[in-house]
Amino acid sequence: VKGFIITIKFKPFLYLCAATFLVFNGFMLVSSFQTYVIIYYIFGGDQSLGAEYAGWSGTVSAVATFCVIFLITKISTIIGKRQAFFWATGVSIFGYALKWFCYTPDNPLLLLIPPIFIAFGLGGLFTLMGSMVADVCDLDELNTKQRREGMFGSIYWWVVKLGMAMALAAGGFLLNGTGFDVALGTEQTAETLYLMRIFDVIIPIITSAIAIWMVAKYPITEQKAKEVREALETRRGALV
Repeated sequence: VKGFIITIKFKPFLYLCAATFLVFNGFMLVSSFQTYVIIYYIFGGDQSLGAEYAGWSGTVSAVATFCVIFLITKISTIIGKRQAFFWATGVSIFGYALKWFCYTPDNPLLLLIPPIFIAFGLGGLFTLMGSMVADVCDLDELNTKQRREGMFGSIYWWVVKLGMAMALAAGGFLLNGTGFDVALGTEQTAETLYLMRIFDVIIPIITSAIAIWMVAKYPITEQKAKEVREALETRRGALV
């Protein structure tokens, strides 16, 4: 219990949890909207064609995320993890904004462009956060003389799963809030389609921007992490 309390009170760790919650769950919160926007706005209610294109969008996103992992790993070794996070999340914000222009009935193929940029958000997040949590473990050990990787890891992923559940539930309320009525089928109102598009674009942009602010407050820079590791190695050497 004491270790749990110390862990959840450690501010650098809380900043990482908050940033993860915001980036990941901002994406999850509107994940249902993407399919509805594709089907009812781009394809006028054609569920078969809309589902096909939504599937292609998901495939592009998966391939792009796989590529992003290697790119972000390389970039983080050059400019540092915090700066790499800012860069990756900024690219994803650009991708979310592109949805407003690329999700158009005039050229449905354009919807395959935003997922390429949005992939930088999640790809960068889970590539970088594990390493940043490791830096938190080092600083915590330096301060407390105890090692708690298990505690930090379990709480971190609990936050991810809790946020996912909350995001999926809230997504349903947001969809209802747009006035969407499944009984109307292809006759959804212009206001409903407009609100669906707004939520689909604005919500993840806002959550990602706040996540950048959270990581900007995260105090463990590359230099700080190096100093902490050196201090720990010196202490361990003295104990031996």
